[in-house]
Amino acid sequence: MFAEDKAISDLKSIDKIVECISGKKYSTSVASLINFCENLPDNNFNNYLKISCIPFLFHSFENIINKNEDPAVIFDDMLKELKNNLEETIKSSFDNIFERSQDFKINEENKKLELETGDHYGNLFKGFTADKYFNETKELLKKRLEINNIDISNIHKYTVLDQGCGGGRYSAAWALLGAKKVIGIDISEIGVSDAIKRAEIANINNVEYKIGNVLDLPFEKNKFDIVFSNGVLHHTKDWRKGILEQVRVLKTNGLGWQYLIEQPGGIFWDKIEILRMIVRNINKNFAIKVMTGYGISTNRIFYMLDHVMVPINTRITPEELKMELEKNGAKDVRRLTRGFGFDRIEYIHKKIPYAKIKFGVGENRFIFTK
Repeated sequence: MFAEDKAISDLKSIDKIVECISGKKYSTSVASLINFCENLPDNNFNNYLKISCIPFLFHSFENIINKNEDPAVIFDDMLKELKNNLEETIKSSFDNIFERSQDFKINEENKKLELETGDHYGNLFKGFTADKYFNETKELLKKRLEINNIDISNIHKYTVLDQGCGGGRYSAAWALLGAKKVIGIDISEIGVSDAIKRAEIANINNVEYKIGNVLDLPFEKNKFDIVFSNGVLHHTKDWRKGILEQVRVLKTNGLGWQYLIEQPGGIFWDKIEILRMIVRNINKNFAIKVMTGYGISTNRIFYMLDHVMVPINTRITPEELKMELEKNGAKDVRRLTRGFGFDRIEYIHKKIPYAKIKFGVGENRFIFTK
């Protein structure tokens, strides 16, 4: 397990943030790029350049997904090219166009870690269009259920808990799929407030939202037919406590869904860890403004900043997650091997060239009963 339950601000050495820096997968390009960025003076111009690294690496990686060439070699060259681009830009006089304002020089005010995480996602989710929020998310959930042969034919009888609902889009998706009742719970006041407004505007009456802690759920045991936790607990201080809570509130013979990010994760996660190191001290709202200025859509900004700028990002092996679920009383634990077209696990299923080098083991999506 890599950097388990640790905020990036508490990790003092580079190799605790960027695992691939100590491996032999690439040349010295990883350390060279990071050290270059670390030594840049702290000002708006250089922070702008650091944020620009995010779409550069995401777009560059996406361009090699279907190539039948060694992706490690290509990615190594990408890192060298990025460093060269930064060096050439800094040699220019473009920094003269930036105001010397300190508005975005420092990161967010010192908040409780949970609230910082909640605000990070709350601000990202707020920008989703109604189509992306409702229709696309519903289709994503429906496809992932169907392609993995998960039967929800009696969904109209089920009460669903969305454990860590963020901005509420998957809570709404379960409601739109016909659940009897859905409760979404999250620590983010921004996310929950936005979710409530969206549900009211869309006239969705079978969903409600609560502010609360996913590690200490305010519900009695054996409460819900489905407990859905989708990419949440890896951002908390104690993902194991979240598993315990999930199983506790699930009814006997109910359906649990748990998704935690994976280890090993291939080049996909290498690029994210490199970027986390580069932009770790930059204001998140500044990053959103820069990427919006580039014309990047809101859902793409969410996709890129999701793991790059969140405080805690624990990656877990499939074996560790399965063991923890079973230890807490889950049974019939099954790892999902199919996904939507752009899911990493689907690329692996389709056996695209160098799939495991590019994506490691793919998403840790599990279902289980109790």
